[in-house]
Amino acid sequence: MMELVTGGSGSGKSAYAEDAVCRCRRLLNEKEKKNTPLYYIADMFPYGKETEEKIENHRRMRAGKGFHTLEWYQDLEGKLAEKAPSDLSGACVLLECVSNLTANEMYMDGGAGENTVKAVVNGICLLKRKCRHLVVVTNEVFSESVPDSPEMTVYKKNLAQINRALAEMADRMTEVIYGIPVYAKGEQTPEKKMSEGRETMGKKLIIGGAFQGKLDYAKKLYPDTEWTDGSACALEEIATCSAMNCFHLFVRRWMKAGRTKEELTDTLRKRDRELILICDEVGCGLVPVDAFEREYREAVGRICTVFARRADRVDRVVCGIGTQIK
Repeated sequence: MMELVTGGSGSGKSAYAEDAVCRCRRLLNEKEKKNTPLYYIADMFPYGKETEEKIENHRRMRAGKGFHTLEWYQDLEGKLAEKAPSDLSGACVLLECVSNLTANEMYMDGGAGENTVKAVVNGICLLKRKCRHLVVVTNEVFSESVPDSPEMTVYKKNLAQINRALAEMADRMTEVIYGIPVYAKGEQTPEKKMSEGRETMGKKLIIGGAFQGKLDYAKKLYPDTEWTDGSACALEEIATCSAMNCFHLFVRRWMKAGRTKEELTDTLRKRDRELILICDEVGCGLVPVDAFEREYREAVGRICTVFARRADRVDRVVCGIGTQIK
């Protein structure tokens, strides 16, 4: 069994993937009355403070779940052929993340270079054959408005080709949108079915790409609502307004004012009245060069993931057509 998990920055895909592989291991343990090995293949190379902090955050997320971590930055086929330090036969395995693995093979010394697509796909194919259950995390980096450099164009083409091959190989393919799994291939999990119909919280979220008609869709759903403009309103209005358009721009202004994503998340959590947010999906593109832009787009994802978890309804709008995903 193999599941491919994708999503934008801060979408909650890592947490979903960890839960998915741990859930499978738990079911196998109960069924077979034995302790199934659980492995995490980490391929983010610690090349600076920012990546080191991300790696440490992922370690905290995995703590206490029973993972054995393998730091394999490239050449999956070679690592698996060596069967060192561990034999993964019969194990539940989480590999994160294909976008890092692709970059490592393309740019690191000793990488596959022009043969990156073949190296990554063949390595994951061998891993699937070897282990009992495999969850693979990749990245949605293709919804980008900024023109690509020639180097980035090659990277995105390689990653897209790899993702398509893995989706074909997978038994289930899941896109995680602000913590909500949307199943593009295979059956949904029992947990997703059970989550529908939970107690309402009076909070609603409408998401989608830029210029997709989110506000028009929202006005049809909620015709008597007074909308606050997140691109220009006072920051204090987030605590009192009933609905806000352009929430992603509000987050940018909040952070530019020196406020933190934790403060904003806490403000939203403490609200005891209805709130409707409209937000662009800003995390589905290549990692920005600018440090603030990286922090900002991840913050939008983290904040919306927490908000969506507490919301009684989430809609996604594409080409003016809305779909209720929660």
